[in-house]
Amino acid sequence: MSQAFGDALGLFFGLLIGIPIFLFIVYCLRCIVVVQHKTSMIVERLGKFYARYDAGLHLLIPLIDRPRKVTWRYCETSTNHAHQQTIKYFESLNTVVDSRENLLDFPNQPVITRDNVEIQVHPMLLYELVDPIRVAYETFDLSHAVGKLVRTTLRSIIGDMGLDDTLASREEINRSLMQKIRNVCYNWGMKINRVELLEIIPTPTVQQAMHQQLAAERVRRADIVTAEGYREQVRTEAEGRSQSQISLSTGNKEVSILRAKGLADSRVLIAEAEADALTSISESLKEFGVNPTSYLIGLRYIETMTSIATGATSRKIFFPYESQVVGGAGKLSDE
Repeated sequence: MSQAFGDALGLFFGLLIGIPIFLFIVYCLRCIVVVQHKTSMIVERLGKFYARYDAGLHLLIPLIDRPRKVTWRYCETSTNHAHQQTIKYFESLNTVVDSRENLLDFPNQPVITRDNVEIQVHPMLLYELVDPIRVAYETFDLSHAVGKLVRTTLRSIIGDMGLDDTLASREEINRSLMQKIRNVCYNWGMKINRVELLEIIPTPTVQQAMHQQLAAERVRRADIVTAEGYREQVRTEAEGRSQSQISLSTGNKEVSILRAKGLADSRVLIAEAEADALTSISESLKEFGVNPTSYLIGLRYIETMTSIATGATSRKIFFPYESQVVGGAGKLSDE
C-alpha cells in the first residue's frame, strides 16, 4: 500500500513540475516568429520600443520581448434599393502591420451644402502603411482618427459649395480632400494614394424636386426645338416663295426681252420689205411722172375709207375731200 501511495505521489509531483515546463517550452517556441513579406512587427523590450522586425525569421526573448499590438477598426457597409445603409463595425488587435495597399471604407456621411441642402456622401480611401513605427505610436486608433479627419474635412469642403457644384465637381472634391488630409495622414505613417466619393445621394425631397426640374427643363428644350423648327419652316417657305417670285420675274423678263426683240426684228424686216417695195414702186412710177409719196398716201387713204365703210357699226363720218390724192390715184388707175 505504501508503494501505491508513493507512485501516486510521484505522478502528482511529475504533473506539477511537467506541466509548467511544457507550457514554458510552448511559450518559448511561440517566441520564434516568422514575419511575412510586406508586413512588419514592432517589438518592445521591457515596455520600451526595441526594434522593427521586417520579413524573415526572428527570435524574441521570453518574458522580456513582446510584440506591440496595433488597434485597427474597420466597417462594412451595404446599401439596399431604398438607399438605406447597413453598417457593421469590427475592431481587432494585430501584432503585425500590413504594408500592402488597402481600402478603407466609411459609412455615408450627412453633409449640408452652401444652399442648405442635406446630402449623403460615401467616401473611401486607398492607402498604404509606410511607417509601422508611427502607426503603432502616433495614434491610439489610426483608422478611427482617419475616419474623423475625412468626415470633418469633407463637410468643410462641401459646405462651401452648392448642390449643383457638388454633383458636378466630384473630381475637384476628391482632389481637395486628398490635398488636405495627405500630410496629416503621412505623419501618422499612412500614405494616401487615392480618395474617391462612391455616392452623392440627396434626400428624397431634393430628388423629387430635381426630377421636376429635369422634366421642366425637358419641356422647355422641346418647346425651343419646336419653335426653332417652326422658324426654320417659315424661313424656308419664305425663301421658297421668294425664289419662285424671283424665278418667275426672271422668266417674265426674259420673255418680255425675247418678245420685244422679236417684235423689233419683225418691224425691222417689215420696214426693210416696205423699203424694198417703195424702191420698186418709186422706180416704176418714175416712168409715169407720179410722186411715190402721193401714191402711198392715197392708197392708205382708200384702205382707211374701205375699213371705215365696212365696219360693224354704222356711223356718220365727215372727212375732207382730197381731190389731188384721189385724182392722182384715179389718173394712175385710168392709165
